[in-house]
Amino acid sequence: MSQISATSNSPTNDNAFGTANTLNDLDLDAFLNLMIAELQNQDPLNPLENDELLAQISQIREVGATDRLTETLDSVLLGQNIASATNLIGADVVALDENGERVTGNVRRVSIDGGQPKLDLAVGPVAVAGDEEGSVEEGQYTYEVVWDGPDGAEFSFDVDVDTETLADFNGSIRVANLPETTGQKRIYRTDSTGTGERRLVGTVQSGTTSTFTDSMASDERGGVMSGQPQKLGVARRVTVTLNNVAQIEPPT
Repeated sequence: MSQISATSNSPTNDNAFGTANTLNDLDLDAFLNLMIAELQNQDPLNPLENDELLAQISQIREVGATDRLTETLDSVLLGQNIASATNLIGADVVALDENGERVTGNVRRVSIDGGQPKLDLAVGPVAVAGDEEGSVEEGQYTYEVVWDGPDGAEFSFDVDVDTETLADFNGSIRVANLPETTGQKRIYRTDSTGTGERRLVGTVQSGTTSTFTDSMASDERGGVMSGQPQKLGVARRVTVTLNNVAQIEPPT
């Protein structure tokens, strides 16, 4: 099939097909002008058939229509994802964070980043089964995490756990979602009755470390916790994508 030769000295438009409005919005006058130009510049020995010209115009229209359909579908999908994300505000979810770690938290707000909805979670400390084998007996425990504030005052929070509720419990407990502190964290624990003295089971040296694994038997614990730290309710902020949400507990 012959090609249309240039008929003027106007500058060439380098825009992509999908963004060229004159092609996407081709009207009757433009169609007639294009057809006349095609007929005037065709090869006399190999004339263009009318159905071939119509096929060219149809292809141009299809390209523009496909691009517009794709943009429309992308907009609809984004709208649906935003609606789904905002419906989760106030719900507790289980998801994977940007580091691939499993987190559980309450959805506080929704933001859009790179065309994708993201959920801001308030993630509180929680106790789960550890990955390694240990000597922690089955039972109920209370952990108390203690650290020193910048003015020398002590702060702490409690984490309760019943080993019967832990999946794949094998003698170790991981306290996760620890908040960032100004210094090291000291971890104390009761015996398997959940009462009695709280004794030291370990220290987290870095204030930014967010997990601690306890594999210590009750009779191996260290010194008794002294003093009365100020109890706090703590949580840290974690951002996850909507696609990484694995479990949802709707808001009550």
